[in-house]
This record gives sequence, C-alpha cells and structure tokens, in this order.
Amino acid sequence: MALETSSLVDVAYDDLLARITSFQVKAGAPLSEVKISKELNISRTPIREALQRLEKEGLVKRTESARFTVAQISIREVNEACDMLEILDTYIFSKASQKLTPDDEKELRDAVKRMSDACDANDRTAWTDADRSFHQIVNRVADNELVADSVRETRRRVQRFWIRSTVGQFDRLHTCTVEHSQLVDAIINKDVAAIGPAVTEHIGHLRENVVSLLTTVALLTGEDGA
Repeated sequence: MALETSSLVDVAYDDLLARITSFQVKAGAPLSEVKISKELNISRTPIREALQRLEKEGLVKRTESARFTVAQISIREVNEACDMLEILDTYIFSKASQKLTPDDEKELRDAVKRMSDACDANDRTAWTDADRSFHQIVNRVADNELVADSVRETRRRVQRFWIRSTVGQFDRLHTCTVEHSQLVDAIINKDVAAIGPAVTEHIGHLRENVVSLLTTVALLTGEDGA
C-alpha cells in the first residue's frame, strides 16, 4: 500500500510540476485538491503530499486559509537563487569535467546541437527539453546527488519565468545556446579556470531576463516585485 501511495504521489507531483513550469497554471493561481483529484483520478491524499513537496521546493505556497496556490517569486528571491546557482553550477561543471568519458562528451555535444536546432526553429519547448538533458547529463557525471537536487530545485524556481521572457526573443535563445557550447568546451577540455567565468556570465543573463520580466509585470499590475 505504501509503495502504491508513493507511486501516486510521484504521478501527481510530475503532473503538477509540468503544469506549473509550462505555465498551464500561472503564478498566484489556486490549486484545488478536489479538482486535481478528479482530473487525475487519484485520491486527495497523494495530491496533498505532492503539493507539500512542491511547497518545499518553493513552487507552491499556502494561503492564510491553508489552500495551495502557485507561488509568486520576488526579485530578491531571483537574485538569491541565481547567487546559489552560480556557486552550485560551478561546482557541478568542474566536478563533471574530471569524470567525463568519451560517451558523456558525445551526449553533451548532442544536447547542445539539439539546442541549436531548436533555436533555429524558434521551438522553445524543444530547446527546454535539450537544456534539461544537458543538465541531467552533467549532474549524472558529477555524481553528487545532494548538490544535484539543490541545483534542480533552485533552477526550477527561476527558469519557469525565463522561458516566458524569451517569447519573441530569438537572440536570447541563440545567446544561451552559445553559452552552453562554451561551457561544454570548458568541461571537455577540463579548463576549470574558464568554467567559473562562463557560469557567471550565463547565470547573469538568466538573472537579467527574469528580473526584467518581474519588473515589467510589477509595472503593469502594480504588484511589488521587490
């Protein structure tokens, strides 16, 4: 029974995570356990556990009435998350550079090639899938699950806003693809001295885009994004 419940929690979690990160439900939107339970044909207990997991990751929050909503994110939280990503990504990429096999190198090159193709087609969904593969490969090679989990959770909190900020901005996808290519070169060449500055530049652009988006939303809605 415990295994079955755990599996249902994973199903609910994956579904809700996909909805939030793809903007099927927007920041501030309520998440009804009853409605989700009916949609997924799953009892409310696994739904609640999945929501609690997302709350821990910062993607969901509870209101004063104890109901769940999709979490907003402030500019301060973006800056703090990006500060953390700079540190963790530099560690992960440096660690991976020490352990890469020829097969790993090919996988990384293939992921960047998929990013480039998706960029040319202005296919943001395909680009995001390739970006996810890139980071999964690096995390697997670095082989530090604690750091990898922290990186995944932190990136999710800000990157769900990043993809929205790229709408109609081919240049941003192109620049980000080039940055990934430069990171792959540094990792494969075991050029640890180049990894840190490359990560700082890459995360700096992510920071700028998300902060710009949140500032624009604040100006349009009158909400305080600080």
